[in-house]
Amino acid sequence: MKFIQKLCFSGEAKEAIELYKRAFGCTVRSLLYYSDAVKNGWEQPNAEKEPLIYHSEIMFGEQEVRINDLSDQEEVILTKKVFYAVGFDTAEEVEKAFSVLSEGGEVIKPLERPPYMVIIGTVKDRFGVHWELMCDF
Repeated sequence: MKFIQKLCFSGEAKEAIELYKRAFGCTVRSLLYYSDAVKNGWEQPNAEKEPLIYHSEIMFGEQEVRINDLSDQEEVILTKKVFYAVGFDTAEEVEKAFSVLSEGGEVIKPLERPPYMVIIGTVKDRFGVHWELMCDF
C-alpha cells in the first residue's frame, strides 16, 4: 500500500508543478491535459478547460503527489487549508526550498534552529499552499 497526496488547483497546476520542481527537485511521471482526456473519450470538449491539467503524477522523492486543475472548489479550498510537512536530509535543502516557495508567497514561521531539530520553518506559497519544511537530527 502507498499513501498518495492530492493537490487541487483552479488553473495554476502547471505553474505550481514548475515551482515545486524548483523547490523540491520533483520529477513528472505522468501529465495529462484536459485535451488529452477529450481525445481519449473520457471527457466532452470544452475549450475553456483544454489547457488545464486533467491528471498528473509528480514524484517528491519516493512520494507520489497527484496535481490537477479540475477538482471541485471544495477540494481546491481543502488543498489550501492543509499543512504539508516535508522532511529534508540537510539544512541547505530546507533553506533552498523555503527560499523558492517564499517567492511571491508568505512566510508563516521564519526558519529557525530549535534545540529539537536542525532547522524548521513554515511558508505559504503563491498558490496558498502551506508548507512546513524541516530537517531533523
